[in-house]
Amino acid sequence: MNSFIDLIHQVTQFGTKTVILDNKHKTLKKALADVYALYINLESSFDQQVYNDVKRLNYGIVYAQVKLNFPDLGFYSNLDGILDHNNKLQIEKGDALDDLTDLILDLSEVAWRLENTSLNDGLWYFNTLMRVHSEQHLLNLLQYLKALEA
Repeated sequence: MNSFIDLIHQVTQFGTKTVILDNKHKTLKKALADVYALYINLESSFDQQVYNDVKRLNYGIVYAQVKLNFPDLGFYSNLDGILDHNNKLQIEKGDALDDLTDLILDLSEVAWRLENTSLNDGLWYFNTLMRVHSEQHLLNLLQYLKALEA
C-alpha cells in the first residue's frame, strides 16, 4: 500500500508544490503509466463501512500550481465519435492542465482514503474514480505528452 501511496504522490506533487526536475514530462508520463497499469490489473471490493467524506483539494489552486509546474502544457484537439456507426466524427478541444488537475484531485482523494479509512475503501474509490472520470483524462494526457515529443 505504501508504494501505491508513493506513486500517487509522484503525480499529485505537481498540483501541490513547485517541482524542480530535469525532465518533468518523462517523470509524469512514467507515473501516469504506472497508475494506469495498477488500475488495469486491480480487482477491488466495496467496503461496507461508512466513513467521513474526504475534504477535496481546491480545483483553482491545484490548476494554478499545475500551470506553474507545466507552463508548456495547453489545449489540444481530440477526435470524438470514433465508435459511432454513422461515422460522425467531431473534433473536440481538451486541456492538458485540466486533465492533470482532475487526476490530482481524484488521486488525492484515493490517497486520503488509503491513509485514513481502509485499503478496500481506497482501492474501491480508485477503481470507481478511474472508471467514471479519471481514465479518460489520463489517456488524453498521455497522448498529449507523446505528441509533444514529436
